[in-house]
Amino acid sequence: MTAPAARKPLTLVTVAVLAVAACAGPAADQGSVAPPPPATAVSHPSDVRWPATGALFDRPPDQLGEHYCTASVIHTSTGDTVMTAAHCVAEGDGTPARTGMSFVPGYHDHADPFGVWTVTAAAVDDAWRDHADPDHDIAFLTVARDGAPPIEQIVGGYHLVLDPGSSTTVDALGYPDSADAPTIRSGVTARFSPTQLELDAPGLADGTSGGPWLRIDPAAGNTADVIAVTGGSDEGGIDPDTSYATYLGDAAAALFHQVGGTP
Repeated sequence: MTAPAARKPLTLVTVAVLAVAACAGPAADQGSVAPPPPATAVSHPSDVRWPATGALFDRPPDQLGEHYCTASVIHTSTGDTVMTAAHCVAEGDGTPARTGMSFVPGYHDHADPFGVWTVTAAAVDDAWRDHADPDHDIAFLTVARDGAPPIEQIVGGYHLVLDPGSSTTVDALGYPDSADAPTIRSGVTARFSPTQLELDAPGLADGTSGGPWLRIDPAAGNTADVIAVTGGSDEGGIDPDTSYATYLGDAAAALFHQVGGTP
């Protein structure tokens, strides 16, 4: 896929300026506070901070290529569902969504601690598929790996929250193209429009598209819920200091039900 001139869409070219900004490193971004577990948690290696979130690579498992977007495992009855931005998998010109690329949960420093998973199906709204409507910039992917149980049994999965409102404190997570570890930025969501959320959180550059905006729920043991993914207006934004996301309303609920999800 060819990247449009936007700040957070997929791109396969590493830009030196972005490398300087993104390589501050996850330790500097995240501090010493351990992240909350996914909504459905499992045990995982101690060096993996966010097991249910990973990088999307543009090729099959035997020839990964470059990572270009971010995705996260979402809790469903089938346990094989990953959420990202629609522009990470579909051009928006009427052609079908891509499949066959790879998802690597917990990816860091060229390591794939939970293996490499193949995207076998992709669900996007017709409004995105046909004319790249930014109010429908979400996608649900089905992933599989030979001989493995559903991915959610291995890395856990986040609960998806629909109609989340605004003024919500979130941690936005994503893999910049120029880094081999996730970056996290915190902020408070605002309503950019009736169908879009905005997050002023500097540092979410190319590659972080599709990354989850996590709401921490102390009442549920500090589990993390996904209320949005980076995308929407300008495919996530043309400025790395301000990000956008499609508001998850009725259309998102219908798409989620299509893949067997229950919010």
